[in-house]
Amino acid sequence: MTKYTLGLLAGASLLTMSCSDFLDTAPDTRTEINDVESVRQLLTTAYTQFNYGLLAELSSDNVVDNNAPHVSNMTNKEVYYNLTPMDRMSEELFSFEEVTSASGNDTPANVWMGFYNAIATVNHALENLDRIEAEQTLSASDRAKASACRGEAYLSRAYHHFILVNMFSQAYRSDELSMADVGVPYVTTPEKDLLQHYDRGTVTETYRNIENDLQEGLKRVTDSYYSVPKYHFNRNAAYAFAARFYLFKHEYDSVIKYANRVLGDVPGSVEGKLRDYTEFKDKNYVDDAINVWISNESPANLLLLPTYSTAMRYFYGGTRFAFNHEPAAGSINGFGPTWSLSIHPTFQATGLVTNGKQDYGLLSLKLGEKFRIMDKIAQTGYPIIVRMEFTTDLLLLERAEAYIMKLDLASALADLKAWDDNMHNTPVDNSAYFSELTNEKILQFYNEDYRYSEHKLLDYSHVKDMIPGYDIYQGDMEAYMNCLMHFRRLETIHTGLRFFDLKRLGIPYSHEIGKKSGVMEPERVEFLDWNDPRRALEVPREAISMGLEPSRKYETPENTSSMSVARPGDLVMQVVDNDETNE
Repeated sequence: MTKYTLGLLAGASLLTMSCSDFLDTAPDTRTEINDVESVRQLLTTAYTQFNYGLLAELSSDNVVDNNAPHVSNMTNKEVYYNLTPMDRMSEELFSFEEVTSASGNDTPANVWMGFYNAIATVNHALENLDRIEAEQTLSASDRAKASACRGEAYLSRAYHHFILVNMFSQAYRSDELSMADVGVPYVTTPEKDLLQHYDRGTVTETYRNIENDLQEGLKRVTDSYYSVPKYHFNRNAAYAFAARFYLFKHEYDSVIKYANRVLGDVPGSVEGKLRDYTEFKDKNYVDDAINVWISNESPANLLLLPTYSTAMRYFYGGTRFAFNHEPAAGSINGFGPTWSLSIHPTFQATGLVTNGKQDYGLLSLKLGEKFRIMDKIAQTGYPIIVRMEFTTDLLLLERAEAYIMKLDLASALADLKAWDDNMHNTPVDNSAYFSELTNEKILQFYNEDYRYSEHKLLDYSHVKDMIPGYDIYQGDMEAYMNCLMHFRRLETIHTGLRFFDLKRLGIPYSHEIGKKSGVMEPERVEFLDWNDPRRALEVPREAISMGLEPSRKYETPENTSSMSVARPGDLVMQVVDNDETNE
């Protein structure tokens, strides 16, 4: 096991060097920033190298405990297993507990540190832009490049704070209601002191700061200065981010406005803009299928983020927690309104791994791991997962949700049908198993069809508490929301966004854990109500011990009242544990 100590500014440059196959990067030149081009190069490191997906998936309803009694997909009988967890962290997250013991890359501490490292890089770049513009007379081309750099910097800072607040705070409800919920420190200047006090503020204040940076970034963003724009905030990625932000903020006209800038303004008319699943034809090897998913040439991929992550190993290794039985049956391994195979044909054709130990636990290769070999003789190196952070396919469903919330079900149907039609475009002819999505099919399947009613429909009764003034239970709105959430679950599998969806809509869910002795019942059931404080992941203990306010309410130790607060990213982390391994 190799350990690194990363400071707030040191981490980004160290990690970027191992991703050079994926990123349009240059060596970190922050010690020699003397012109606009060096700032542009610095911004290639202004993106986190850590992946929040595993934390969010384990905290969502996409994962089950195989050691709890359940109906086997293989035998159709009630069974349980005695599988070991990948680590203690997965047990704690699945139990909605604070993570107290974690190593490796996919930890709350590394996500916290990695995102604040990216923010620190942004602030360093902006400070140097201010200095360069004040000290030098820039040419017209340099002024344009400086403006583009500012645009990317503001967007990166907004994005990283957006993920942090949605991971470590309660979901946004309204400006008034979210003033009662603790946010995350919004850092806008480079740190000058070893210890610096930070106030987490409120969720409302965090969202206001995100929106300010987002709008400043949208004014300036351009595709002109990078050889591979999809590894940076380009125009389409910026518009997709804006649409997602306003979806979470419940401003549905803005969702539609920004989605239209990428997709066009005619609902359902998106030809040539979605993922081309025929590209998976004859991709019979794991690495080949992964390359298709993460291709920067795909019209679907708008922003690609390489991360150091072993998340794939949690789902294909045959361990205790997996994506199978109920979650799988409600998504990939279940029927839908327009497909009549029990396993969705599109996922079958694009790389689907099953594990018999996990009762046919499933893994889609969209979570595929690339391995960066550092020592060819020893065959050791680093696992990398490239996140498809913004895609046109998900943007289409985000616009569909906005239409549903505006009760424009005709436009929502057009977008839902366009997404579903594109899923029919598989490498082999599966037309016999597909039918066309219609209003009647949505109502029949989600209101009446027995194949879906055996699975738990979502409880939208607290949407009105999360989004004041909105009630899902009117007309056909509930059926459309169930269709949307079904499609979103398929589209976002393994990404962690299901956790955000359950959280922002106030949807209750539970985790069955272990087995009671002598009876086929769970040892315990942890229920997460719509306003449960455990919906916010706890910030790292290192930050709390230095005085940062926790996400969940605890008794304040007497000896912390006068302590200074460490910089959010300035933590000592184990960055690589079980990562520099044989391929």
